[in-house]
Amino acid sequence: MTGLEEVVERARRIVRPTRLEERRLKRIVEVALSAAREEISGVAGALDVSLEGSAAKDTWIRGRAEADIFIHFDPKVSREELEKLIVEIGSKLIRRLGGEPMIMYANHPYVEGVVDGVTVDVVACYRVEPPNWISATDRTPYHTRYVLSRLKPGQEDEVRLLKGFMRACGVYGAEIRVEGFSGYLTELLTIYYGDFINAIREMAGWKPPITIDLEGYYESRERILEAFPESPLIVVDPVDRSRNVAAAVSLTRLSELILAAKLFLKKPSTRFFKQFDRAPGMRELRALLRDRSILYIYFKLKDRRPRDVLWGELKRSEQGVRRCLENLGFTVYRSSSWSDEKRECMLIFELDKIELPRYHLHKGPPVYLKNADEFVEKWYGAIAGPWIEGERLYVLRRREEVSAHKLLRERIISGQVSISRGLMTPIQRARISTDAEDLLRLASRNDDLRRFMLDFLVARPPFLRR
Repeated sequence: MTGLEEVVERARRIVRPTRLEERRLKRIVEVALSAAREEISGVAGALDVSLEGSAAKDTWIRGRAEADIFIHFDPKVSREELEKLIVEIGSKLIRRLGGEPMIMYANHPYVEGVVDGVTVDVVACYRVEPPNWISATDRTPYHTRYVLSRLKPGQEDEVRLLKGFMRACGVYGAEIRVEGFSGYLTELLTIYYGDFINAIREMAGWKPPITIDLEGYYESRERILEAFPESPLIVVDPVDRSRNVAAAVSLTRLSELILAAKLFLKKPSTRFFKQFDRAPGMRELRALLRDRSILYIYFKLKDRRPRDVLWGELKRSEQGVRRCLENLGFTVYRSSSWSDEKRECMLIFELDKIELPRYHLHKGPPVYLKNADEFVEKWYGAIAGPWIEGERLYVLRRREEVSAHKLLRERIISGQVSISRGLMTPIQRARISTDAEDLLRLASRNDDLRRFMLDFLVARPPFLRR
């Protein structure tokens, strides 16, 4: 057995669920399915109940037990009625199981709750035949059937290894917050490459755009690229040729996976399967903040909102603020967003400086243009100039305000920054600052915020940390 194979064998013990976890999940699934069937009894249009996702395929990893309970509806049920029914049925079911229901949103509402350490999602879908999809979740039962029909005995652990590797490397999860690899995508990659080691070897050699078509729907790579332009990774859905399973994967997450695969093959270690989840101390954060130009926007939401809605708003607002700072004359090295997904949120930016120079060069028109004399008249009282260099006029202008946080606040208040409508009021009332001690005070009250700050300030993916 090679060193690589020995590490992978040890990693199996890290990602494989314990017998206690397996028994607990099995018990909860049995109770949930039975209770769900009772809940839909007599509900017009509710046809059946099924278990989907990683629990149905036995590809879930240790510490991540999840049960996706799907309620199948007749296509004659309206979308509005389906959404109403799934919230009612799901909420009753989660309470019946002893959990606290929380309404979540993806393509349409679903209900989530934690029952004895197991995350239970109650999801609606229509019972339809491919390709007559009405909602995105209609494909899920077909995904489950496909994976079960293609996974060979023993490949479940190969999927777990790939999921565990991706999770520890920070690229697992198709949600907006992560922009990474979904569970279904990792299952398809395992089916395609056969096992974890072969998959990692292939990934280490990936160069975007990568195309994978398990069912051979397209006659050539060129046809795939035409069907899914501008996607760095294309994995054609075996149950729907018009869908890219990897559509959520950003170029950044794909690149991180490629580098992680290269480094793992070069120096195999089980650290590639262990999540870096340490909350740093205040002394460590203070040292990392020293002499850094950090601007942050901290605000609280009035009401809790769906995760994907919130993260979409945060990311769009982050990009809008970033563009504003760059237009003001600051160089933004990096930016990121954080939320506890309840009320607290933060946008954070690392700049080249927290103040602009008091004076800046203002370029005027060439002297031969008609408005050259107007420029001279307007700027005659400048601290320096107007002067001529080559054919063009210049002056040195004085800035009234130079602080990044004050300039940004002025533009946010006046509506000159592209911020998501849902966050406009909270951000206009937000704490906008470059005060490191104030930032540390905020972090001292929240372990998750400290972890986020450590990630941001260290600026290394988990697999590059020692």
